[in-house]
Amino acid sequence: MVGKKKIPLYVSATSWVAPARGGTPAPLSGMPPAPDDADWGALGKALREQFGAVQVQLLLSARQCRFLVLPWISSCYSGASIRAYVADAFAEAMAVTRQTHHVEIDWPAYGEPILAAAYPRALIESLRATLRSAGHVLESVDSSIGPILRRYGRALGAGPVLLAYAEDDGITGITIEDGRVVQVETLSGDGGGLDDLGVWSSRKQFSFADDRQLRWLATTAKPDAFAGVPLAIVGAAPVSAGHAMVIPS
Repeated sequence: MVGKKKIPLYVSATSWVAPARGGTPAPLSGMPPAPDDADWGALGKALREQFGAVQVQLLLSARQCRFLVLPWISSCYSGASIRAYVADAFAEAMAVTRQTHHVEIDWPAYGEPILAAAYPRALIESLRATLRSAGHVLESVDSSIGPILRRYGRALGAGPVLLAYAEDDGITGITIEDGRVVQVETLSGDGGGLDDLGVWSSRKQFSFADDRQLRWLATTAKPDAFAGVPLAIVGAAPVSAGHAMVIPS
């Protein structure tokens, strides 16, 4: 891997995007293969033509992953007990198993909530195999909430705050209290029922005393249904929050 350039790659359920050579305005982009035809050959070829063999830093949209925030319990204080606690909760709440997903835990300080993310194995292994066949290496995997929190989390202030943002394939809301994640929610951009954006936004408005605690990451225009205020980004607004993390605005 020595000498291989590192390239960020964003993958949602509806698109993929990577930077172009020299940071030109038009990034590399394309559509993911159909679920029953996991051939990412076009992606591997495009990266090869632009950069040669590279190390890929994969960023998945939040809708591609699963998240849990669990309360600390006194019987879970060792690494093994926390892993078992998280695995049982994922299996019960979302039918996530060791076979279907790779689970990573954001290890908390003693007594704090436990944040865990589950990454889809089939998608990642399909990408890994195709990238390898094109001479690339899958170097790391993260979800959009990781870089979003690292870049914008400190701008939210103290107390309870909701940070919401749009991606290519849906909307994510992260509830944060004094810098700690306490809930992660995702919904389709055109969902119905409780997943309708207007319904969801109304429920969130009732959960916070002040609309200023509701922040919309201004990578896209704030929906009319969202009562909160935009959280500014530097530069021009990109297509989505995922693109903002991969393609500097």
